[in-house]
Amino acid sequence: MAHLRVVGVLVRLLSTLLILAPAARATAQPATVAQPCAPKAWPAPLDGPSWNGWGVDVTNTRFQPAASARLTAADVPKLALKWAYGFPDGQFAAGHVAVSGGRLFVGTGPGAVYSLDAASGCTYWVFRTHATVRSAISISRLPGSEPGRYAAYFGDLQANLYAVDAETGTHLWTKRVELHPHARVTGSPTVYGGRVYVPITFLEEAAATSPTYGCCTGRGQVVAYDAITGDEVWRS
Repeated sequence: MAHLRVVGVLVRLLSTLLILAPAARATAQPATVAQPCAPKAWPAPLDGPSWNGWGVDVTNTRFQPAASARLTAADVPKLALKWAYGFPDGQFAAGHVAVSGGRLFVGTGPGAVYSLDAASGCTYWVFRTHATVRSAISISRLPGSEPGRYAAYFGDLQANLYAVDAETGTHLWTKRVELHPHARVTGSPTVYGGRVYVPITFLEEAAATSPTYGCCTGRGQVVAYDAITGDEVWRS
C-alpha cells in the first residue's frame, strides 16, 4: 500500500502544478514543417464538400450526402493510396479528421493541430497546444468578421479550448474551461448562433489509484463561449 500512497501524492502534486503553472501561449509554427504548402486562396470553405467537426452538422447526423461524397459503390474497388503523412518527433494522430475547403484538420499528441492539403498532403500550418488534442476540429465563419475569415475550434486534455484562424493558424484565443485537475475536453466543440458549445468530461481513474483520493469530485458539463471574444456566456 505504501507505493499506492506515493502515487497518490505524486498525482495530487502534478494536479496542483497543472493549475498553478502559467500556461505558455500556444502559437502557429508554419516554419517548422518539412513540406509547406504554397500560398493558396481559400474562398468559402464551407460551401463545398466537407466533414466538419465530429458529426458534419449541428444535429450530429454523421451522414455524407452523395453530392458531397462524390463517391459511388462502383468507385470503391478503384480506390488507391494517394499520399501518406508521417507526423514528426514521435507525434501521433489523436483526433477525428475534419475536412473543409480542400484542407484537412487533425489533432495530435502530445499536443498540436495540423492543417494539411487534401490533394497533396503538404502542410499549411501547425499550431502547438498545451496537451493532446482528441476532439475533432470544428470550422465556422467568424460572426461579424470580414468575408472569408473562418476559425477552427478544438479542445485538449488539459481542458483548454482554442480558437485559431482556420486559414493561417493564427492564435485568436484560449480558455481554460474547467480548473479541476482531471478535467478534459474530448468531445468536439459545436458552433451555433455566434457561440461555441464545448462539453467537459473528467478522468479521475488515475487519481483513484490512491486510496486517499476522494473520488469523484468532477461532473460532466457544457459551457458556451462567445465565438469571437472567447468570453464565457453560460455554464450548465
